[in-house]
Amino acid sequence: MQITGTKQNRAAAAGEIYPLLCFGGALAALPFCDRLTGVLLILSTFLFAVICRYSRRYLDGDPGQPRFYFWICTTGSCVLVLIVAQNLLLFAFAWLATSLSLHQLLQFYPERPGALLAARKKFLISRLGDCALVGALFLTYQVFGTWDFGEMFAMAQSMRAGEQISTSVNLAACLLVFAAMLKSAQFPFHSWLPDTMETPTPVSALMHAGIINAGGILVIRLSPIISMSPTAMTALAAVGAFTALFGSVVALTQASVKRCLAFSTVAQMGFMMLECGLGAFHLALLHLAAHSLYKAYAFLSSGSAVSVKPKKTQPRETEQATGVAALVAGLVPAATAWATGSRYFDQPVLAGIFFIGIAQLLWGAKRGWHVVTGVMAGACLTAVYLGLERAASTVVKPVQIPDNPLLSGTILSLFLLTALLQSQLPRIRRTVVVSTFYIHARNGFYFNTLANRLTMALWPVQFNEGSR
Repeated sequence: MQITGTKQNRAAAAGEIYPLLCFGGALAALPFCDRLTGVLLILSTFLFAVICRYSRRYLDGDPGQPRFYFWICTTGSCVLVLIVAQNLLLFAFAWLATSLSLHQLLQFYPERPGALLAARKKFLISRLGDCALVGALFLTYQVFGTWDFGEMFAMAQSMRAGEQISTSVNLAACLLVFAAMLKSAQFPFHSWLPDTMETPTPVSALMHAGIINAGGILVIRLSPIISMSPTAMTALAAVGAFTALFGSVVALTQASVKRCLAFSTVAQMGFMMLECGLGAFHLALLHLAAHSLYKAYAFLSSGSAVSVKPKKTQPRETEQATGVAALVAGLVPAATAWATGSRYFDQPVLAGIFFIGIAQLLWGAKRGWHVVTGVMAGACLTAVYLGLERAASTVVKPVQIPDNPLLSGTILSLFLLTALLQSQLPRIRRTVVVSTFYIHARNGFYFNTLANRLTMALWPVQFNEGSR
């Protein structure tokens, strides 16, 4: 026992020191990195250090602690290599290594059939994404003759200026987008993410706050090439918007704290893909950083939610804001953007979604000072957000793409409809239609069941009677 305890203490100490060394190395390497690499490197190493620090107490006394620290440090190292890679070949190797090392963490408790099923489902989906990335590797080399990012982007700029976009470029961009969607749990390949909750909480934090972002990192890093393909950009916007709405609706119905957070991650990744599909790659980077910090905190503090006594809520009977107040709330972002000289609202879809979010500050508010307070809060939030947006645009440049009125109108209408239904939910929640919809949404509309059956057919997991 003493030897085991000593081994565990050494593993825990090494697991804490290594991420701190990585964080220090990231700080030292900043002068030699481009801005995108610098931001992602600091963000990832900081989260890596916090999660490993948390893991020491979380896994204290667990006989598998040394094995856990070995694989979590291996996974974190692969993520860092993926971030600093300056050519597509090294990026692909780090992409594959990250997935394989994460697989070991997902089956950390091999005696749990549910954990094995989720790990195998994720493994199969990831291999499909790897095939897409390998195909993109061959196509990009065929077109550009190199895998170096700098040379590829320079040639892509020349092609864009000469309007010489070949079929190979379009296909390579679509394969890159497909690989990113699989990595970031986009619909209908999302079901593996909510099922990985049987892994230790630090793994969930690392996965949701870092590894799941690999798809977004791929799209942002290779945005000069992906933005050359209208098909790839349309797919990003359409699938991302649907995934965002799907994930947010299902998340509202989940009773489990971790499953709710998992579907929230699916929705957030979908919205990030939507931003990329609309050419707002700088906003996607801002979204990625904010989501990583928030979701890491949410998972690491999820245990405290069990001890919180829920409050009994009643349907709101208070007087709702007038149409004039809601109109004012919608005009606040536009006025603030005009005052700050921002071009953020040149994109109608993002502007409309932002208006909806600000207008919700006043939904259900009483007349009088509550409305004034909501308008002032909306103005302040808009100013802060636009400031962050301007800072992010110095790291990643947005790309102007032709507007698709049909796609933009459909996406904006769906977001508006969802917001209206959410606002009226206290009044209509007891109706038969809403109650039936709630049951289906809580079961994820049964896509998870279909994915589990397919996984069991390809790679069976033996369930005993007690685990069913």
